[in-house]
Amino acid sequence: MTSSFLDQLAQPRPDPGGGAAAAYGGMVALALLEKVVQLEAQRPGNQGQRQDWEEKLAQIKQLTADLDRLREEDVKAYARMVQVRASGSRDRDWQEAVEYALAVPREIMARAAEALALVAWVGGRCQRHLVSDLQVAREFLGATLQGAYHIARANLPLVVDAAQRQEFSRQLAEAETQGRQAFQEAGAVLAARGLVK
Repeated sequence: MTSSFLDQLAQPRPDPGGGAAAAYGGMVALALLEKVVQLEAQRPGNQGQRQDWEEKLAQIKQLTADLDRLREEDVKAYARMVQVRASGSRDRDWQEAVEYALAVPREIMARAAEALALVAWVGGRCQRHLVSDLQVAREFLGATLQGAYHIARANLPLVVDAAQRQEFSRQLAEAETQGRQAFQEAGAVLAARGLVK
């Protein structure tokens, strides 16, 4: 994660766009979460649970790598749609390009929901003074979820087959509901620590 991505995002061109930005926001959240987990793993009072914290750290690193990959895939998905559209194709190539453009933000949403579950786990166990960093991470992940959801919804009308479009819409709504639930559950855990209203 470097400023070069932000520089690219600010350029007057379509890509990288909202999907990549959503993934990047999730990576920022995971960096904060990683900081908290590392601090807890090193804390003398947690020596007996060090393996648990190390496992969470490994999950965070994997999620970060996944979101970084998805950030790049979002750009590829857009480029693929532009390429197929320019060729005038409206057959299977177009359908595959649109499905890819839907799959990437949906996968970003899934990773954000997983990360929110980690925020809840860590929030229930970390030192109280670290909970505010987790609240920031939670907000970034909520934005990642909603941002990716909006990108996917924007691509739905491109699905030619009405029945398939309806099925994709159902899947997206389900993923959004699951993500919102994970966001609320993480918030409830942090609220129980007395730092969230």
